[in-house]
Amino acid sequence: MKAKGVEVLVDQEIASSSTHPDVRRAASSVEMLKSADVIMTFGGDGTILQAIKRLKPPLRILGVNMGRMGFLCEVEPKEVSKAIDKVLSGEYQIQRANLLSVKIDGAEKDLALNDVLVLASEQAKILDLVVRSDGVEIFSNRADGVLVSSTIGCTAYVLSLGGPLVDPYVECMITVILNPLMLGVRPFILPSSSEVEILIPPQSLRGAVVFSDGMSIGKVDRGGAVKVSKSPSYVDFIRIRDYRDSFYKKFYEVRIRGGKK
Repeated sequence: MKAKGVEVLVDQEIASSSTHPDVRRAASSVEMLKSADVIMTFGGDGTILQAIKRLKPPLRILGVNMGRMGFLCEVEPKEVSKAIDKVLSGEYQIQRANLLSVKIDGAEKDLALNDVLVLASEQAKILDLVVRSDGVEIFSNRADGVLVSSTIGCTAYVLSLGGPLVDPYVECMITVILNPLMLGVRPFILPSSSEVEILIPPQSLRGAVVFSDGMSIGKVDRGGAVKVSKSPSYVDFIRIRDYRDSFYKKFYEVRIRGGKK
């Protein structure tokens, strides 16, 4: 990589486990990694989510798929060298993904790339819920919980819940009520500028727990609220291919056929 004028930084934990002297010499702190022009992740979608949590946006990411799914990843291991050449020559597109801001009782708690999930604090129990979009009540009843997803998160949990597949050029926020007792409730497609508020009424039998991209980030008691909105923080994904075309090909490969065997 030096011959190409590229300085390589390696996460300290990864570098320390390597026996290669060049890799060990490239060991870098989180602060140093944040200064990199491009973050390369080797793993699956979970690795990308972990990198975002650790390094914090804004970030520019090129994902190398070492896992089975890898929906957010762009290239396979055998394509890495070619992908680096394309990045260095500027032959790529950027898919910008704004993150979701998560507030619990007014306090900023986290940023989510894919989705925010609110569930009952007791397993196998239901919640009393009121859900509002920009102050307008869109649901008030009992359910297992609520999922709020970004456009880029539409291929994750929300799709498994019966939510829609959203074209990557469409900016929106998807809200799914999980197993509502009220029949006829369907997923809501809301403007990306919306603020979704999930209230736990004081008369509810229990509070709720909140997850951001699959990680527990806090609890909300009876009478409390979770607010989800579009954050100005973003992640730029490097796309070597036409990412709209690639999106649909990946969808059929990953979500219909189940990914790599």
